[in-house]
Amino acid sequence: MFLPLCGHRALPLAVRLLTATAITSAIAGPVWAQEVTEVVVTARKKPETLSHAPLSVAVITGEQMRGAGAYDLRDAQVLTPSLLITSTANEAQTTARLRGVGTVGDNPGLESSVGVVIDGVVRARTATAMSDLGVVERIEILKGPQTSLFGKGASAGIIQAVTQAPRFTPEQVYELTAGERGTFAATAYVSAPLADKWAGSLSLVHRQRDGQYRVTTGQGPRGETRDGDQNYDSLRGQLLYMDADRLGVRLIADYTARDENCCTGTVVQVGATAPWINSLAAGNGVATTADIDGRRAFSNRSTAQRIQDGGLSAEVNWRLDSGPTLTSLTAVRRFDHRQGYDADFSGADIYYRIPADFGTRFDTLSQEWRLAGKNGPLDWLTGVYLSSEKVTRRDSYVYGEDYEPYLSLLLSAGASPTRVASLTGLSAGSAYPIGGGARDIHRQTERNAALFANLDWALTSDVSAVLGLRFNRQTKTLNSAYSNTDGGVGCAAAQSRSATSLGTLCQSFSNPAFNRLDLRQKLSDDAVTGTFKLSWQTTPSVMSYASVARGWKGGGFNLDREQTSTFAADRDTSFRPETVTALEVGLKGRWWRGRLAFDAAAFHQQFHDFQLNTFLGATFLVTSVPELTSHGLEAETRLTLKNGLRLVSGVTWSESQFGPQPVPGLPRLTEARASFAPKWSATLQADYHREWQGLNWGAALDARYNSDYNTGSDLAPIKIQGAYTLMNGRLSVANRDETVALDLWGTNLTDETYYQVVFGAPLQSGTFNAFLGQPRTIGLTLRLRR
Repeated sequence: MFLPLCGHRALPLAVRLLTATAITSAIAGPVWAQEVTEVVVTARKKPETLSHAPLSVAVITGEQMRGAGAYDLRDAQVLTPSLLITSTANEAQTTARLRGVGTVGDNPGLESSVGVVIDGVVRARTATAMSDLGVVERIEILKGPQTSLFGKGASAGIIQAVTQAPRFTPEQVYELTAGERGTFAATAYVSAPLADKWAGSLSLVHRQRDGQYRVTTGQGPRGETRDGDQNYDSLRGQLLYMDADRLGVRLIADYTARDENCCTGTVVQVGATAPWINSLAAGNGVATTADIDGRRAFSNRSTAQRIQDGGLSAEVNWRLDSGPTLTSLTAVRRFDHRQGYDADFSGADIYYRIPADFGTRFDTLSQEWRLAGKNGPLDWLTGVYLSSEKVTRRDSYVYGEDYEPYLSLLLSAGASPTRVASLTGLSAGSAYPIGGGARDIHRQTERNAALFANLDWALTSDVSAVLGLRFNRQTKTLNSAYSNTDGGVGCAAAQSRSATSLGTLCQSFSNPAFNRLDLRQKLSDDAVTGTFKLSWQTTPSVMSYASVARGWKGGGFNLDREQTSTFAADRDTSFRPETVTALEVGLKGRWWRGRLAFDAAAFHQQFHDFQLNTFLGATFLVTSVPELTSHGLEAETRLTLKNGLRLVSGVTWSESQFGPQPVPGLPRLTEARASFAPKWSATLQADYHREWQGLNWGAALDARYNSDYNTGSDLAPIKIQGAYTLMNGRLSVANRDETVALDLWGTNLTDETYYQVVFGAPLQSGTFNAFLGQPRTIGLTLRLRR
């Protein structure tokens, strides 16, 4: 039985999801499957069954990922509520949110409140983890602050991905995929023993897809008429050494190269400036009516992006003669992103960025040592974490041939194409010379050190207490070199004449206050974070727990231009640390030999100085919001039947709301629901497998529902995404030993058009654009296994 998910009434949907599973479990007595093995997680940096982990953690197994056709973390959000991942202007700007809390990813100076860990290694930013992971063993989504074990980048939670380690039994898997919209993929995975105690594996991936937007290129020189495409290659190689249970060594090397075009936007509201832009671009400047289903975009400049991401890691686990296990995890990574960018999102040549002067590179080095053991009723872990991160941020704005004429039309309400000349006293075309503009480079270095410990004490056979503590120290140093290749001549002339409309004439990227300006800033933060938990095996089938946690995310610097109301350069771009206090109670039940599982939690999280990133129309500003509170309920049910049917359903109700304190420049935030925080979210995964006529047949349907939410940091009403449902499906047939399989699959089956982000078009009064989610795609996958 599958419940229709097309409706937009959230409460009935949530009730139906849970009720359906409960009813099915009540009537399914005769068709129970064999005993289900409980999944083992490492959410507390030690292996334990999910049913005994005293925290809210959702697990997506590799089998679930493969059944849903999911291959990166973005796809995982369809399989679990609470998690929401969105991308904006490019693949390097991706944000993950849990329980309605996350950090907008458009500013590289900001670390995410939801950290990402892959095979034990912390990624620098969310975007650096959004690529094919090869063969995944499981994904663990840890909700609530996890800073006592995972550090400063986990004030709202952790997404932890664990890839499949090499096996000593030979295995080969090859897949070939083709589908609509130019979808094509070829993957290969090989794992085998290499020598006594050694095994290795290699994963190779190529994926490509045509762009989802039809682009009107206006004046050019852009030649690409599609945007939002996919084209990348990825490889992941692993070596594993195992000496019984005494010594284990795992070496991982991975590399991904992307060559794509991203991202243009589709108009959702046309403003008063549209006719002026069209007059400059001979009618091909911007849309005159909003039609998001048409997925039409306007861009005269290239949005080509190049990403290179790679790293090495070495994990050593050594069981000492005295009993404890010593773990060492060393990792080095580099993420390099360069991109062309049409900053005005139009076919007119107003202003833009070029790859040589726009992009971000992260170089990270980390080392963690842990010592863990058990002494009687005490299960303990202690460790040291050291990391170094270097961020190189290049930023630019280049004036196109239409920049000055457009400002003139903007300042004269379309009446005069030479208004700028009259306000500045300069000859036409010389106030903002073509090819001039801003060229900035930021070099930030971070050093982080932490000591941590986690003690799990069995008070009785049924009751345990957990104490986790972490001492963190972070130091950041930023060197910023600002310059204007034209000297900011237009703004300087306007200021000397005390011209009106200085706010338009003196955008931060044209402000002479930044001429040859070199700034050096430094900050240091210390913090003690921790957690205390009590768990109680209430009955043989039910474990309950309660916890309190203190989380922290360090302060930092805005890697963008900031200017004061008097157009002076702001020499202090720092923002304060973010802290959170969280309370949680939950229970985990397992019945009928693990074939029915039910996990539920109630939570209350209060953030102080929440780091909010806001787009001001041309630049980004980081604001410390005094208070953000997130509270709610979440539940997940898993049911496995003997007849081959499996149901996994989840529902989250949460309220994420800013406090009563006013936030300067953002009046809508006061006592309002945070952006990207749906009140209700629910997921349902149903898959069915059986043998018939000597073949194995399967069907799967995955659905996710979100109630409405605002996609803008400023909470402008135009940026609201209405309630919607996404559905993915798959039909499969394979021979009896599963060596040959064919899948017919579809994503976004109902072809739902939905916003990832709505944003104000730069310098275009009243015009709003949106980055959209992917449209419906149907395809076939052939899989060969040996």
